[in-house]
Amino acid sequence: MDGIKLKNNRRNDVRKYLLTDVVSCTFTFSDGLKSRVTSSPDNEIVLVKLIPRSSKSKRFEDSVLSNYSSAKNMYELAGLCGYDCIKTFTRHFKKCFGQTPYQWMLDRKMEEINSLVVNSDMSITDIAAMYNFKNISHLISLYTKRYGIPPRKSRLQDIP
Repeated sequence: MDGIKLKNNRRNDVRKYLLTDVVSCTFTFSDGLKSRVTSSPDNEIVLVKLIPRSSKSKRFEDSVLSNYSSAKNMYELAGLCGYDCIKTFTRHFKKCFGQTPYQWMLDRKMEEINSLVVNSDMSITDIAAMYNFKNISHLISLYTKRYGIPPRKSRLQDIP
């Protein structure tokens, strides 16, 4: 009778951590591949922890969003997010945001610049200095390429 109860409980009882003697364990992955882990005779314990994928990418996204305004470039952003290797950071970034950190940061910067051009009286020279453009013509060129008109015309269009 206890054996029957135990079988029924095992079907409904899913534990995240299993601390018991395990001889072997087989993992079946979403791509159909299987992997078998077998403990050695040294009385090893097999510990499996399931980590939701979304929480890891959400933490990464939150870290990027909270740090990007203080970073001057993608190398600083990677450091602020806890990455020493720019290749690893870029790989995670592309997976999470769908573009490189450089392009993403440039897009955010251009959105902020557009907002300043349209909604403030700051000169284009001051805006360029504020966003560390060494050359004003480079800012004007990027702005024109992105928005289809130079910043000065954009500012004049939005005046009622």
